[in-house]
Amino acid sequence: MSEHDHKEAHSGHKHNDSGVLESIKELRSNLLSVKGAKKFAAWYIDTSEKVANQAIEFQESATKWAKETPLAPIFDAQIEYGKKFVERSANAARSLWRIE
Repeated sequence: MSEHDHKEAHSGHKHNDSGVLESIKELRSNLLSVKGAKKFAAWYIDTSEKVANQAIEFQESATKWAKETPLAPIFDAQIEYGKKFVERSANAARSLWRIE
């Protein structure tokens, strides 16, 4: 093997090594961005759930006047349905994102 062939062989290794390093860096970057997206999704789901529950609590306090009226069961049913809907939606979103 001539010196020229030897240099070409080593330069090929360097090129392949840098390609592998670039692939590893890209993979790491993608993993970090997935992790970041997952964190954002968790924050968004938690925040949305809290806001929705606060709205339901406000509705519950705003309809206390109807407690002794025929409308009470309707309001109670709406509130219970709303709570279950929010809980199921948040759990489904967490499951979709695989957030514990």
